[in-house]
Amino acid sequence: MFDNLQLKDIFWLAPIAAMVIAILPMPYGYYTLSRIIVCTGSAYFAYQFYKKKEVPKTWIFGFFAVLYNPLIPIHLNEKIIWTVINIITIVMFWLNKKNID
Repeated sequence: MFDNLQLKDIFWLAPIAAMVIAILPMPYGYYTLSRIIVCTGSAYFAYQFYKKKEVPKTWIFGFFAVLYNPLIPIHLNEKIIWTVINIITIVMFWLNKKNID
């Protein structure tokens, strides 16, 4: 599964790992770090899909980049809501990991 990893794979591996860890109770500083990681990965995926003219996926990952942005954080105030969103985001990264260059 991880035999042929390349440098670009950090853009899906790091966000998935950060979101899995974020399911656990962590200090607020960790969530800021995870926002940076997921926002960066989402922006990378959105750009890659933009270059391929895959509009729906560009919008999906663009939405994730905005949702997880660390500069103007969106506070949903419920851990369960973030957990569900994290799981959806993990699935999207996992399903699209082979579609990026």
